[in-house]
Amino acid sequence: MGSAVSAASHAMAPQRPSVTRLRLTCLYGGVFMVAGTALLAVVHLLAVQAVSRGNDPVLELRSESAIVLAPVGCPEPPDSGPAPCPAPSRQQPQDSLVASTALVLAALVPLSAAAGYVTAGYALSPLRRIAHSARRASRPSP
Repeated sequence: MGSAVSAASHAMAPQRPSVTRLRLTCLYGGVFMVAGTALLAVVHLLAVQAVSRGNDPVLELRSESAIVLAPVGCPEPPDSGPAPCPAPSRQQPQDSLVASTALVLAALVPLSAAAGYVTAGYALSPLRRIAHSARRASRPSP
């Protein structure tokens, strides 16, 4: 009689959330967050490099024998020294780039958590099917 009561109360008890799914969600969400952060860092560094260099050419030929590394608008150096060319101010685009990167990073947190939750569900679905089949097989036939 005691086992029938416990089985009936177990069948009527509300299902609690799976601790395993929560743990897998944290694990997969962390993996997605690290991968997304690494990708965002690479894109940010490439964008900062592109903004700081601008459209300036890397190499410029000024005479037949000399290769000078200088922007196009700089005057020719007097005695083959460095070109006296002031660097243009590019601080404002870099500030907006940092703000955009921070915004994307903030959006990456819930997106990676959601992707981790979905991935954990896919990982646990075969176990759910096996448990459901085992429960169905263990029920007494009417």
